[in-house]
Amino acid sequence: MAFKQTLNTFTKTYLIILIAVVTITSIKIQTASAYELLPTPVFTTATQMAYDAIQERGFVVPQRFDKALQPAEDIPKYTKNVTVTAYNSVPWQTDNTPCVSADGSNICELKKIGELSCAASLPFGTQINVPGFGVCTVRDRLAPRFSNRVDLYFGGEDQIMAAKQWGKRHLQVEVIQTI
Repeated sequence: MAFKQTLNTFTKTYLIILIAVVTITSIKIQTASAYELLPTPVFTTATQMAYDAIQERGFVVPQRFDKALQPAEDIPKYTKNVTVTAYNSVPWQTDNTPCVSADGSNICELKKIGELSCAASLPFGTQINVPGFGVCTVRDRLAPRFSNRVDLYFGGEDQIMAAKQWGKRHLQVEVIQTI
């Protein structure tokens, strides 16, 4: 008799739990995201460390991750100590087409509208901030032996004296943007 009474108590408890589970699961419950339920962690997570490292490298983390990471415009990618020289668009300093750079740009026309150009061993389109000159875009090449040099375009024949005054300088330049 005691066993029968225990079985009935066990069966009743089991049925009550079963009914409660069925009732709860049949109700549509509005769920909140984990970010809304959990408090903001105070400790540094691996994700936060990666995020900080990406920003230190000069990248902006996009709001949507289906887009590629874009470099931040105002943060230098790196600095580099180089020899900085100057040149002009005259045949005896370049070739028989002195206004056409290695990437096909007309650097004479670009200079007229205020765009500064330079020659370097960096990819075409790279922007370099040269102290005392400004931000120039790599549009031309130097001989391979001058891999640690930036050659600034000063203009035509009327700017030869300005290029000579610039001379040869050893500077730390900022590589701002690479393509």
